[in-house]
Amino acid sequence: MSVRAGRLRHRVSIQSQSTTLDSYGETTGSWTTDDTVWAAVEPVSGTERDIGEGVAGIVTHRVVMRYSSDVSPKKRLLFGTRVLNILSSLNPDERDAQLTLMCLEEVSE
Repeated sequence: MSVRAGRLRHRVSIQSQSTTLDSYGETTGSWTTDDTVWAAVEPVSGTERDIGEGVAGIVTHRVVMRYSSDVSPKKRLLFGTRVLNILSSLNPDERDAQLTLMCLEEVSE
């Protein structure tokens, strides 16, 4: 099963989290971009959740991209200004041709 190039029309950045110590000795986390790739980003479902005094929108996405052994749920995708947290990474037929990622996007108001 190969990925048809015409289907991959969105640019996404694969990011990993790194931690450093600040001048006070406290750990701070930041995200760095590992790679930017072409992908197909498809919304799957959406819902709302009450958080504190506001409402957060929860949107799940299916992201299809060419295979990379570097992508895992420990990373995230940056789609424009939107952050997609990777929930799972599937390698269809274990052929190392493509990845299907299930991602979660939280939108706060």
